[in-house]
Amino acid sequence: MRTPTLRNGAVSAVLATLRVTLRLLERVVPQSRSVVVTAYPETEGNGVEVARALVDRYAGRVVWLRDGGPVPPEIQALAARGLVLAPKASARGLWAYLRAEAVLFTHGLYGSPRLRKPVVNLWHGDGPKGIAPSKDAGRLIESTYFVGSTPLFSHHQAATFGVPADRVLLTGNPRTDQLWRDVEPDRLAALGITADFVVWMPTFRTARAVGAMRAGGPVSPDRAGLAELAAGLRAQGRQLVVKPHPMDADRRDWPGAVTVDETALAAAGVTLYELLGASSGLVTDYSSVWVDYLLTDRPIAFLVPDRDTYDRALHPADVLDWAPGEVVDLDREPFARFLADADAGRRREVAARIGLNLSATSADDLVTALVKLGVLGSA
Repeated sequence: MRTPTLRNGAVSAVLATLRVTLRLLERVVPQSRSVVVTAYPETEGNGVEVARALVDRYAGRVVWLRDGGPVPPEIQALAARGLVLAPKASARGLWAYLRAEAVLFTHGLYGSPRLRKPVVNLWHGDGPKGIAPSKDAGRLIESTYFVGSTPLFSHHQAATFGVPADRVLLTGNPRTDQLWRDVEPDRLAALGITADFVVWMPTFRTARAVGAMRAGGPVSPDRAGLAELAAGLRAQGRQLVVKPHPMDADRRDWPGAVTVDETALAAAGVTLYELLGASSGLVTDYSSVWVDYLLTDRPIAFLVPDRDTYDRALHPADVLDWAPGEVVDLDREPFARFLADADAGRRREVAARIGLNLSATSADDLVTALVKLGVLGSA
């Protein structure tokens, strides 16, 4: 236990030094007509769709900061249209960051110092799961604006980052624009999907190490209930598709199901939200994905076998009592309501209760809002 503690302390010290250095440099480096955007994973829809809207509309230079590895197809396509790619860990990336008139990210950048320029926190979804930063290598992500899709969840999340209510932009999660794009059958077939399908997307319990983030959190629950779900889907001629969280140490494979990850999706040329848009139902838990999926008005089920032991706070605490779909009871016909699509009225009630923004053009709506606020010179 001592080694992770020492390592996290060292990471925190390095990040603190980086934050101070970048704040001082920002005061003397002249700004240019440019913005920087970064996302984790690099295929995260909020980052990709904002980059797309900026390439379409912003008159300046749009720089995409990346961690390395193969360039995802959607980023390659944007680069062919003018998106500038730069390594995050490079002098060129730091220079672009210092010169930009605005910074947009999903998970923070360069230790997230408090800057003079606007910093737009795109985040990665509205949901009930607590997002308070860890006390070891994690820290508060300084943000000028926070982007979300619901007053209920977005204002609570923004407060965690110290963003006041009047700087919460409820333009919708840009990634949801992908829900409405058609996916050709051959691209789904490349993933092993050859029939109508339901996606199981659990949140992560045990994180794998990613950058400065260390492994931690509760262990994964067992897969109680999935046999009933898979059997029910087979009886209806449907497939079960498993999409693990990108930070999850557990791949969550299930016999007879199709498991897809970021690498498989990229190889097939399918984004996660295009996959969700092509699906006929979603099974999840505390993940924010169900809020976005409400836009489709399709069945949702909540498989939460660790409801009594899950160690992250939920907001509001009673959210599972009024969730927009079956909260699976393993002792009473699990997934019966979900498989029968018995909760359509409830989905609409919950969408109204949380104030869900129903826009199908959230990325463009965000760029428009940023121009009106003076964050972007023009677009």
